[in-house]
Amino acid sequence: MTLKQLRYLIAIAEAGSFSAAARRAYIAQPALSRQISLLESELQMQLLERQHDGVALTDAGRQLYEVARSVVQKLDSVKDELTSTRGNPRGHVSISIPATASALLLPEIIARATEKFPSINLTVCDGLTREGGQAIELGKVDFGVVPNAEELEHVTAEPIFTEDLYWVGDSTGSQDTSPITLAEAGATRLVMAPRVLHLRRRIEQAAMEAGVVLNVAYEQQSAPGIASLVRSGLAATICNWPPLEELYQPTAARLIVEPRITRTVSIAYSVHKPLSFAASCMRDLVRGILLDAVRTGRWRGSLIERSEGDDTQAREPSAGASS
Repeated sequence: MTLKQLRYLIAIAEAGSFSAAARRAYIAQPALSRQISLLESELQMQLLERQHDGVALTDAGRQLYEVARSVVQKLDSVKDELTSTRGNPRGHVSISIPATASALLLPEIIARATEKFPSINLTVCDGLTREGGQAIELGKVDFGVVPNAEELEHVTAEPIFTEDLYWVGDSTGSQDTSPITLAEAGATRLVMAPRVLHLRRRIEQAAMEAGVVLNVAYEQQSAPGIASLVRSGLAATICNWPPLEELYQPTAARLIVEPRITRTVSIAYSVHKPLSFAASCMRDLVRGILLDAVRTGRWRGSLIERSEGDDTQAREPSAGASS
């Protein structure tokens, strides 16, 4: 049994016929048939059944196909990894980012990755924080940007910055952008995300600790749905900075103080799925994008700086952060 024969079996199974597989594998059909016959003779079992419209795998063929596909994928991954270490990162990398930060991060991640790492096949998944966290825990993505890494299990997390939360309301009557206390914000008519989402839980935790009762009149799961109620003047909300510029114009955003509500945004990945060289390169690229976003005020917050060889963390206010 050779790797070439396994690749031919995969090609036939996925193409559905010898002729189509031969074209894909750039091999003459008689030579392809001979290699499969040699494989069947060695194993002493039939792997393929000829049908009027092509071929189909037997039960034994299906078992071997699954094993062969796994083996070939792993070998190709090793090949990509070895090639990557020569300075040309390649292979597939999947990333998870929060849906509320998609408009800010997605175009820049794609543009920079295309320019800097053209051999990386990149997939960026944007969704609810809960979904992103689960994808990281289960190793469905190589790494992700999450604001709730402390809630995840079996992950390695690198804190990047702490983000501030803002009260956002209709600005038709006032352009006041001064800070607002949590008690004042909580007394307004609010539309919030469901409690299953980390943002809502973090807000309610802060309110409980401060003895503040939140006047939640509506619940909406999607950011556009929440924003539509806020823009119409039916309610206000509490959110982080990225969706403000895209979804909430022309509403007014006021930093919440007394107490100030913050979340730590981290890059995290599963301890059961160490980063490949290509994924490490993308992790560094995304980290740089996050640092730039905070420094320029496009994502309001404070950077967490780590001194080399020191586990302590220092907070550096961003250029655009409100005081």
